[in-house]
Amino acid sequence: MKHAMKKFFISAAFALLGLGISYSQVGDFGKIMSGGVDDATLMMTEYIRPLANALGANLNGGWYNTARVHKLGGFHLNFTISTAFVPDAAKMYDLGSLSLSADPVTGDAATFFGEKSSGPRISYSEEITPGNTITVAEYDHPGGLGIGFFPSPMLNAGVGLPKGFEVMGRYMPTLKFKGLSSDLWGLGIKHDIGQWIPFVKRLPVLDFTLQYGYTRLIVDYKLNSITPSDVGAEEDNSTKSWDNQNFNLATQGHTANFLVGATLPVVSFYGGLGISVTQTNLKLNGDYPVPVLDPGPPVVVEVTDASAVTDPLDVEIKNKDGGIMNPRLNAGMRFKFAVVTLQFDYVYANYSVATAGLGISFR
Repeated sequence: MKHAMKKFFISAAFALLGLGISYSQVGDFGKIMSGGVDDATLMMTEYIRPLANALGANLNGGWYNTARVHKLGGFHLNFTISTAFVPDAAKMYDLGSLSLSADPVTGDAATFFGEKSSGPRISYSEEITPGNTITVAEYDHPGGLGIGFFPSPMLNAGVGLPKGFEVMGRYMPTLKFKGLSSDLWGLGIKHDIGQWIPFVKRLPVLDFTLQYGYTRLIVDYKLNSITPSDVGAEEDNSTKSWDNQNFNLATQGHTANFLVGATLPVVSFYGGLGISVTQTNLKLNGDYPVPVLDPGPPVVVEVTDASAVTDPLDVEIKNKDGGIMNPRLNAGMRFKFAVVTLQFDYVYANYSVATAGLGISFR
């Protein structure tokens, strides 16, 4: 049984990020560093932004399957898969708008969810003498995953407390798979505000609830090691090993929602208005070769400022879906057969999210 559960969670982790990252071209991020830290920061931020937003949308989805709050001591445990849908506008970005220091380049490049084919070609050249130009670095912009959606599985639980409160949590154990490791946890709360509204108290099928949830996901992924020869440079006497290159993504999401629902013996309907705020910190750790002229063919040299090639990237990506005038809209239903529950819901937003879940619920 233990072995079966372990296989299940490894499969879930693969669906979460392993599948996406393994089949995208994130593993070749090291090549982008060959053009320098500033350009790499601009391009990687735009490439990863839709992934950060899709993950954040998933983390803020699937928190509830009814507007009703558990009675004291009641609880639920369920497994959900939330799938964010990426808008078409987020599958490409305009290279010409980034003010890169590369040789002039125009046109669109793929984001994480863009077309699988790589390109355009990005190059960096330097004029040695009038009319004599040498290419210092050159690579193809990475392609994307080629799909417009992204799934995130989670385990969710909730326990009823006094005074119409319910505390919730979610979790996925730390898992490792083919160079990928991920860890997820979250905490939330629901409160029955219908108990304070006289007419609602006389209609026991109606539920009015406030809900808040916080989720954090950390992902580490070992990149394909990029050496000087991979970026067209010659080896020198550098002491760098080049095998410590790592991609780290830490995403946290906050969501707050006002829920209205009707709870019947077999089926419950619910709808919600809310906001979603996410923040993702993207880091590129390790040592990366950056070609320079010395003064002829490109070579990799040690530099006084080690940050130029070591742990070069640390950026923050923020996103907000919904507000007071334009909230995220959520609608769903839950079927309950004895203690077994089956749920479906949909959140309409810039990154819309569909959630399906299976679990158990008492009281």
